[in-house]
Amino acid sequence: MQGVHAHLMAASERDRKAAFAAVGAYLRQGLGGRMDGRLAAAGGLALLGCAPTAKKAMSALNRGSLRWQRSDLPAQTAELLVARGVPWLGELARLWAQTQGASAAEWLIVDALARAAGLQAPQTEGFTRGWISWIRAHHDPYAALTRGDYAQRLLPQLFATDDMGALLEFTFFGTGFNTSMIRLAGEDPAIRAMLLDGCLARLLRGGRPGQLRAYVTLHDQLSPTPEEVAGRVADYIPLLSAHLGTAAAAAQRSLRAADEAGLLDAETLVGLAPVALSRTEKGFLKTQATWLRQAAKRHPSRATELLALLEEPAEAGTLVSAPPPAAVIPEIPAPIASLAELAEELASMLSGDPSIAARERVLAGLVEWHRRSRAELAAAIGPVVHAHEGSLDNQWVAGPRLLLAKVLYGLLDTVPGRLNDAFVGLPDDVAVAHLLNRTKQSPETVTELRLLDIERQLTRQPVPFLIATPTQINGHLDPAVLLDRLERAERDGWQPWPGDLAQALLRIPRTEIEPAIARRADRLTGPAGLAFARRLRDGHPDPVITRVEQHGHKGKYPWLADLPDRRVAVAITPPPGTDPVETAILTLPSHDRPLFLPWMSSPGLWAGALPSHRDVVAGWVLARLAMSADSSGGAHGSAAVLPLLAESHGPTGAATSLALVYGMTAPQAVDRVATVDAIIGFGTGVNWLEVGDDLGDCVSAGSIKLDRAADTLRSAAEAGAVDAVWQICAGALPHLLTTPKPRPGIADILQLATRCARAIGRRGHIAGLAEVAARGGGSGYVTAARDLHAVLAQA
Repeated sequence: MQGVHAHLMAASERDRKAAFAAVGAYLRQGLGGRMDGRLAAAGGLALLGCAPTAKKAMSALNRGSLRWQRSDLPAQTAELLVARGVPWLGELARLWAQTQGASAAEWLIVDALARAAGLQAPQTEGFTRGWISWIRAHHDPYAALTRGDYAQRLLPQLFATDDMGALLEFTFFGTGFNTSMIRLAGEDPAIRAMLLDGCLARLLRGGRPGQLRAYVTLHDQLSPTPEEVAGRVADYIPLLSAHLGTAAAAAQRSLRAADEAGLLDAETLVGLAPVALSRTEKGFLKTQATWLRQAAKRHPSRATELLALLEEPAEAGTLVSAPPPAAVIPEIPAPIASLAELAEELASMLSGDPSIAARERVLAGLVEWHRRSRAELAAAIGPVVHAHEGSLDNQWVAGPRLLLAKVLYGLLDTVPGRLNDAFVGLPDDVAVAHLLNRTKQSPETVTELRLLDIERQLTRQPVPFLIATPTQINGHLDPAVLLDRLERAERDGWQPWPGDLAQALLRIPRTEIEPAIARRADRLTGPAGLAFARRLRDGHPDPVITRVEQHGHKGKYPWLADLPDRRVAVAITPPPGTDPVETAILTLPSHDRPLFLPWMSSPGLWAGALPSHRDVVAGWVLARLAMSADSSGGAHGSAAVLPLLAESHGPTGAATSLALVYGMTAPQAVDRVATVDAIIGFGTGVNWLEVGDDLGDCVSAGSIKLDRAADTLRSAAEAGAVDAVWQICAGALPHLLTTPKPRPGIADILQLATRCARAIGRRGHIAGLAEVAARGGGSGYVTAARDLHAVLAQA
């Protein structure tokens, strides 16, 4: 390390710049996997010491594993760059601050560069994270926090993005930053006001509990005075209805203290009370009732009005059943019309556009424009590929993105060594067999097969276009359009690639085929045409999907979280005679223990790969949905696939039923909202009694939380899915009414079932209901059971 630094310090600027390309080429051989820390440090130092511009320096730092090993760079890095006297020091500091990690070592380098360039502390999330890490590692955190003007510039960043709360809450490396920040707030009124306003703004913006808990804690540690609260009433009142109960409780405590200090008028109390009383937490409502009774004594002229707010609320509004809205599936946008548009769409996709339209239009465009001019295509996409090297060529890239990277670099004739190792030397049939026989598959296996085709056949056996490009954004491919493509292929004397054909057949919708289409298909003579005609004639092969009970046996996930004691999953078995591709994606083995399977790139891409096999897609995503519901394992957002399945085709069964159960009991509101949309969208396409049976079974076993399901089902019923919700409640209650101890949320389910039964005139018998209704006492559980029993017993 010292030798590299000394050599670069001694070299002339001309020699440094001249060596940049050679240093990059040498290091590129080791950038595919994680390098030894010393090599990363020396290599990064050499690249920065030779870089001719800020952008090239930053591009080098983002290449391969260096992107994740920049904290290995030595402290002399900044000294070397300053010594070079380059005019782009400030530009590099700004660029680096945009992407830097949270390590203290990396922050020290970026900070030194910014100061040397005469810049103020960059106000970015990465720079702020690094600053916090540096303070936490410092022997005197308060002295570090108050050094310079960093606090004034960077503390507002704590509230600017969604994920900073998790950083505040993660105190494994000590609480020095947090306690020092509270101390500074006690000494600097401007900092205190900024922190308090920031907490309120962040809590009002909402988010996942894990993103918000730290701000509730910070608010409570600040202990706002009644005067501070009174000056922010407009912010506190909306917090009373916050989804996060602890945030609402903090707002209630603060407003009550301000009122008891005589700083809130009666009009304000009358206005905030309905917001607070709309909540369902018993402790919260009890506190609010006590507060209003005491306030009535302090405001005798408004006492009657205040106490009237505590009267028993009117019965919840009558539910109105409504048919599900007709699904309108937009068409895929028109094909890419120019190389400039292709480069733009590719950049969008590589930057994170997860839509099926983005991927399919880019793949079709690469094949189409390769046929026209490979050289012009390479010139158009080259800058985009190089700009995304860090996310295309590193040790973490796998699955479809790995093969996409190989396609893109292949078009540029510069496939990096690591990417070239993927299936290198394997004949086509062996490479395909390798993909199809892996232990871990997913609906995107077919996408990998298509990319393997493109990578291998684009130069050896090119085709004019892809035949599997869908016509609708849910992945379906109009049979008439597919027929036109196959007829054109036979007329021009070529056959589609195998992976593309497999995907095309899987995208045929389960709709009635026009006789004229079937007759034209029967006239096709090539292998692809015969397979298409056979699919139109025989339909899609449907696997057998069965429930499987799994047990954690006190085991742990790889990240040491506890496995659930019990989980209900599914096994998928393909029908006899299925071809190898469909066998792979229609097979999900039975497992005795809960698993985390598999990584999902995008709900839309999964559903779009198998748009006529929605129960299969539900089976593949089930482990992720279950992990979120029964383990709070962080697989949040997976329920976004459920509304997409409602718009797809195919039978629904065990997998769809369980997926809906895990979605409605997910800890995150975004997943439960998606499940509401799915319940509405499925209409009569699901056996809702079966869903209820699964819900009752899983709740009775202690795997999932019923109160979350009650919230989801209430929203679905109020949106018009009254019959579906009634059937779910009716299917779940026989399990729930016989548990040794009532589950939290059972009274809510009984009340919701009563509302649904009244709305649609249901009568009849639910096992166990009469026994609970006959119990003595006036608990909410027993009272709700009596109400439902009375409604169902009406003549």
